[in-house]
Amino acid sequence: MGGAYRKAPDARTLPTNVVTGGRSGVDSNRHICTIVPKFSTFVQIMTAAATGRQNPRPRGAARREALLDGVLRIVAEAGVDAVTHRRVAEVAELPLASTTYWFESKDHLLTAALELAAQRDTVRLHEFIAAQLGRAADPVELAVAAILDPFDQSPHASRGSLLATYALLLEAARRPSLQSVTKEWTDAYLNVLERLFKVAGSSDPRADAKLLLAAADGLLIDQLASGEAGDLAPELRRLAGALVRRR
Repeated sequence: MGGAYRKAPDARTLPTNVVTGGRSGVDSNRHICTIVPKFSTFVQIMTAAATGRQNPRPRGAARREALLDGVLRIVAEAGVDAVTHRRVAEVAELPLASTTYWFESKDHLLTAALELAAQRDTVRLHEFIAAQLGRAADPVELAVAAILDPFDQSPHASRGSLLATYALLLEAARRPSLQSVTKEWTDAYLNVLERLFKVAGSSDPRADAKLLLAAADGLLIDQLASGEAGDLAPELRRLAGALVRRR
């Protein structure tokens, strides 16, 4: 997954090496991977605290982040068309002048909000993989879990996050300014998944990473559109396993 925020870190900087080891009693194309740590520092990107009338208003960079959280909430609840400087200020409970100080246009608001979402999720992805350091893990299981982990942790909160994310990703088709952020966010996932598929024995790890990520996106969008909810992990594991077994 501009402005005062750094671009989402490239997953190629993920501080791990992945080495393979066989696992008896399992298809020979499947392996166990052990994540071997390198040197790393992860910077926790904290979600801005919800603002209330009884609480002090945020200042400086925290105020900017609160405004971007407001953009994401509006997009999740009402769509991209509902985003205006005035509405963002109302949702963030900040003066209108704050939005025009930080963001000169709606395009700037949307781009910065997508960058923030991408940055947070990419950090989350890196931290998820870092948590596996030194553990033996099935790379196919790990690939699926890396995609679904945030939704398993908080399904209710994740629904709003998904609505905002996919709305902004689709908006990139109309707004070129969003496209570079979208590509970097996607590449962060593909770089991690590609490495895991390589460990699992895939004959074309990059292509398999793209297929798994696209399938996950499609299934998640289908759940959002239908209002249904369910565990997508078994379907994604089946797909990932079939891709690895294919020669």
